[in-house]
Amino acid sequence: MPKNRVPPRFLLFLWPIIDRLIIISYHIKPLRTDENSIICLELRRYKGRPIILSDGSKVTAGDRTIELHLNNAWFRKQREVTPIASGLYWEALHWFAKDLSYLAKQLADGTFGRGITALHGITFLHMGARRLGFQIEELPNALWKRLTQFYLTGLMQIFHPQGRERVKANGKPLEIKGIWLSKAELLRKYGPSHL
Repeated sequence: MPKNRVPPRFLLFLWPIIDRLIIISYHIKPLRTDENSIICLELRRYKGRPIILSDGSKVTAGDRTIELHLNNAWFRKQREVTPIASGLYWEALHWFAKDLSYLAKQLADGTFGRGITALHGITFLHMGARRLGFQIEELPNALWKRLTQFYLTGLMQIFHPQGRERVKANGKPLEIKGIWLSKAELLRKYGPSHL
């Protein structure tokens, strides 16, 4: 598959179906039960190479992590209210920070049990994630990265205002990157004592 390929528009009707199948098969759930949650999550065991996070925390194969996903229903709803891409960006950052505070409270209360080491995600929106305290990691240039990029490019075209134009920034195709935040750093930045 060519690098940074954009799915053709006539195939995009398949993306919501594929997205739904992924949500079901990976047991991805919204963080909150109301419709304001921008974060969906999945509990999983980390299978990659060991990684040292910026606060010194280490994530190794077998560790329990929370995989973060964006809630496309939130974007669909907000797209009607905030049709301008820049306005949606700041709105998304605001709600993401609120959800991180809610998630920190749940982790502090033991909602997900013990042993969660970090939050992880793969996104085009890594600059916003950096503003929220996440560490950004380059992803290996493997087939799964290209397939994930192709899939997320299709989702962006469907759910983001001016989605077809947004798959590029400054004339260059956007690139997905990994984002990480240790549980300790989440609690420090967003925990109950932070409020």
